Formats: sequence, C-alpha cells, structure tokens
Amino acid sequence: MNESSNVELPVGLRVVSADSHLEIGDDIFRERFPGRLKEKAPRVWFDQYWHIGFKGEAEALKLGERGTNALTRSNLANVHDVAAHREAMDAEGIEFEILFPQTLIGFIRYPDLEVQENMYRVYNEYTMERLSVNAGRSVPVGIFGNWWDPDAVDRSMQQIVDLGFKTFMVPCNPGKDRNGRDLSYADKHFDRFWSAANEAGLPVCFHIGEAIDIDRRGGVGAANMVLFAPFRRPFGQMVFGGVFDRNPNLQVVFAEGGIAWVPPALQDAEAQYDIHRDILDPIEHRPSHYWHTHCYATFQNDRLGLSQIDLIGADRAMWASDYPHSEGSYGYGRESMKAVVDAVGEEKARLILGENAIRVFKLD
Repeated sequence: MNESSNVELPVGLRVVSADSHLEIGDDIFRERFPGRLKEKAPRVWFDQYWHIGFKGEAEALKLGERGTNALTRSNLANVHDVAAHREAMDAEGIEFEILFPQTLIGFIRYPDLEVQENMYRVYNEYTMERLSVNAGRSVPVGIFGNWWDPDAVDRSMQQIVDLGFKTFMVPCNPGKDRNGRDLSYADKHFDRFWSAANEAGLPVCFHIGEAIDIDRRGGVGAANMVLFAPFRRPFGQMVFGGVFDRNPNLQVVFAEGGIAWVPPALQDAEAQYDIHRDILDPIEHRPSHYWHTHCYATFQNDRLGLSQIDLIGADRAMWASDYPHSEGSYGYGRESMKAVVDAVGEEKARLILGENAIRVFKLD
C-alpha cells in the first residue's frame, strides 16, 4: 500500500470504483421479517467468512472445503465494516465507490419467492441505513425486490426510489415467473419493469456471481470461466427484444465481467442482424448502436479490453477496485489506475477511471 501511494497519476484525476462489495454484518432477516415469516427467514453468521442461509441446509455459496479455503484467503473478514471501506478508499485515492451486495448475490435462486422478496426489501433498508455515515461516498446498489411478478413492479421500484438509491440490480438470469415459466428480459412480462426503470431514470445493473457451485473436480476454474462471462444473454435479449427501442432513456451497467467480451459480442450481434434480419423481430437500429447509446461495463484489470477501447468506447468502460476480492485491484489500485492511463492516454483514462461513473450514477 505504501509503494502504491508513490505511483504518479494525472493531476486532478477523479477516481470511482464502479464495482466494490459490502457484506451484511448483522443477522438482519429474522429481526426484520414480518411476524408470520420470521421462522422462514435466512440467518447471517460468521464462520471463516460471512454466511447467509440456513446452517446445514441451503446457503448462498456452495463452496466445499477448497472453495471455503479460497474465499477465506481472498476476502477480508471486515468486508462488512463501513469504516474499513472508507479507509481503503482513502488509501488508494478513490472518491466514490459503487457498492454491490456480497454473499447475497449467490442466494438469487431461493425457491420461496415471498421469502426472496422480503430478503431484498430488508437488505435495501438495512444497507441505506448503515451507509449514511459515509457522506455519500459509498453508493449502494439496491436489489430490485420482485421481477417475477409484474404486479409487484411498481411497489419494488417505489422502494428503490423512496430509499434514494442511485442504481439497482437484477440477476443476469431472471429465472422463472410465479407460475414456473422460464423468463427472458425480452418477454412482455418485463415490459412494465423496463418502462418503470426508464421512467425512474436509474441505471440498471447486472453483476456476475449467481448460483456459485464449485465443489467438484475442475470446478473452480471451469465455474469461473462461465461465472465471469454471463452478459451476452441479457444484452442479446434487450437488443433483439426491442427493450431499448421502447425505453430510449434506459441505461444498463454490466459489472465485474471485464470489457474484453464486448467486441466479440458486438461482432456476433451485428452478424445476426445481417444474416437473419428476415426472421428477427424488427429493431430500429443496428446492435452496436444500442451498446454505444445505452450500455456500460466495468473491469478491474483488462489489458485485452483496453487494447480494444476504440471498439468498446472510452465512454462505455468503468474501472473498479472490486474491493475486497482477490481478482480485483485492491491493494495495488494506483498501479491498476496507472495501467489504464498508460494503455489509453490521459484523456480517455479520465473517463474510464471516474468521469463515466460520475455521469452514469449521478454522483455530483
């Protein structure tokens, strides 16, 4: 950390970590669930790392012995500590951080939908309360309370707006509706959701890390190959399903999957548009238009992506610390920032390291 502080960066550089993480550090669900659901509420406890779920039964992370050892080594025990976040930001010269959930992302597939909605409601309230001490520098990402029931969209969005969130997330894979039917973000089912997001003017985030299960031979490497590359499906659904045509103000952020995935995804989308236009549902623009008008991606260290920044767009990429993950840049953040400056030049680096995030999340 001391050596990192000596790394020279452009004067007046504003830095935002567009993807960091804050853990739940209290047993909040049993305490805050409605009385009739308290016995169904998941618990929160610390044993080598923070757990969410039901001891000996369902938990957010299915890690096994090797996964537990890896997580214990690579995640700080104080990831729940708001003051520790502030100290880490100060040490690396980060002005703002966008804070995603930590373990709760892995609990996205809980089968009791009423319990799931209450988990997100409680998380949103609790997170806003505890971050009030960070003077607006730690900016939490809300979790949209209920996307599987169109009748619940307005109340879910109202909570996000009423609590003052600047952004919120939904899963990369929306799973099933209340009748057990597989969902796509292009479905009519989601029309009200997208229009509500468009009206609210809040960016919608997708994040990697859903339904982690690595306790098998080759599981860590194989799982992460897929885990870090989930964004083609929701991007394709939104583009070819006309979501952006119907919601022209919509902004979408794809977090922690890097930026190198973007050029091949756009190349393939453009090919689909040219080859299969006669059987595709009509859309108003070429696929690349939607990326450069509506979409952003975050990265920690991505030399390949930065080498293709003119295809991706310097105004579409956002740097992140990914505190406190080992695959992030925490601990050598300034070196990581300097690598961006060296790769793309100062003007584009200012956008990528902070100004894009300040604009997208309305941080000023």
